[in-house]
Amino acid sequence: MGVLKFRQYDVASQKNGVIIKQSVCQPKHQIYEQFIEKQKKAYLSEFEYAQQRGVVMQSWEQLVPFLPTKEEFELKRAYVGFECKRIEYWSDGLKVIGYIWKPKNTEGRKLPLIIVNRGGSLELGKLTPRLGLRFGFYNFLSNGFVVIGSQYRGNDGGQGKEEFGGADIHDVLNLIPLAKSLEYIDTNNIFMFGASRGGMTSYLTLKQGISVNAVAVIGGLSDLEANLNTFPELLNRWQKLIPDLKKNRGSCLRDRSAVYWSDKLDSPILILHGSADWRCNLDSQALALAQKLQESQKSHQLIVYEGDDHFLSFNRENSEKRIIEWFKSHMK
Repeated sequence: MGVLKFRQYDVASQKNGVIIKQSVCQPKHQIYEQFIEKQKKAYLSEFEYAQQRGVVMQSWEQLVPFLPTKEEFELKRAYVGFECKRIEYWSDGLKVIGYIWKPKNTEGRKLPLIIVNRGGSLELGKLTPRLGLRFGFYNFLSNGFVVIGSQYRGNDGGQGKEEFGGADIHDVLNLIPLAKSLEYIDTNNIFMFGASRGGMTSYLTLKQGISVNAVAVIGGLSDLEANLNTFPELLNRWQKLIPDLKKNRGSCLRDRSAVYWSDKLDSPILILHGSADWRCNLDSQALALAQKLQESQKSHQLIVYEGDDHFLSFNRENSEKRIIEWFKSHMK
């Protein structure tokens, strides 16, 4: 039985990153007024939670001038010259769901890649065909990048079970062989972007030795135990996701917290964080990690947006511009 298991694993590993099938994305139709109303509802909810925790956020009225204009919305919604593909690919013998955002015409081109690590967990915060309208995938594409992201195992119809930074990290690592199979990807120029939990995922893949030119993280999670001190409601959710968390809380959380192994983060890292982020506290997450990176003499840059939230709602364009500049400065 031992030999048989080894052979099964070997076969599975050989298939890692192989695309099983892909289809053109079918984004939900949304008019500008619906988009604005959805943003308002989400922001007011965020504002209420912040108040309950004693965190002062700017008002919705202050945010309105920073929202996309109708013209910008229509431009990005039209997606002229670009396309989205929903993919199913192999990872550790599991069929995992992901997305590819790319120019329609890639013939004869070699394009730099951004691997995007989603935030949230399970179905909350998962990738959608037009998530880029909010987080800048359109801006990434219009600046010459291809974007690929995983939903992580067990989500959006994929096989397996998410472990919030456990074996599901392989689902990101296996995007590297997937990218190498695509003739239009410039494999000398691969970058990584993560938001919130996606920041933790990005750090963990670096710990596992992924080779990327540079990384950018918004509102990243870098100390899980400290995060529970300011957001204790997360514990119940994490206990359902992280194997053995109830028995080995200390080691499980440290294994996922980059502040404890900053010496393993060898790619240049751009850290962007809002000072009014109640979900991932600035001091215990971004500032703490930046201090550790400084001590470890690791290449990094920290940008703090005063008064902004977890999603950098007031600095959407500026943060995307800084990320693109960071990646371009690390092109080979």
